Amino acid sequence: MGLVSRVVEEAGIPTVNVSTGRDITAAVRPPRSLFINHPMGNPFGRPEEIERQQEILLAALHMVEDCKTPSELRDFATDWGEPIKTIYDLDFAFKMGEPDPETGKQQF
Repeated sequence: MGLVSRVVEEAGIPTVNVSTGRDITAAVRPPRSLFINHPMGNPFGRPEEIERQQEILLAALHMVEDCKTPSELRDFATDWGEPIKTIYDLDFAFKMGEPDPETGKQQF
C-alpha cells in the first residue's frame, strides 16, 4: 500500500497508512503511517470495539494535518490485551527442522 500511497499523493490526495507491520512500513516509507501493535489483519482492533476504532481512525486522520516530516511513521499507544502470536507460536504451524548435515536439505 505504501507504493500506491505515493502515486495517490502525487495526484494531490493526502494518504495515511494504518499498519500492523512496522518493519515493512519502515522499509517502504509511505508518505504517512500510523503503526498499530495489533495482530495482522486487525489494524482497527476487535469487532464491536467502536471507541477504539474511532480513536485509531481519528489519530490517522490527524496525521494529514500534523505530519511535517516526509515518510513519518508514528506509533499508536495501544495494548491488544493479550500476547500477539505469530504462526510460529501455534501448535499446528509448519516448522522447518534443521538442515541435513550431509546434503544441506531442509528436513520437515
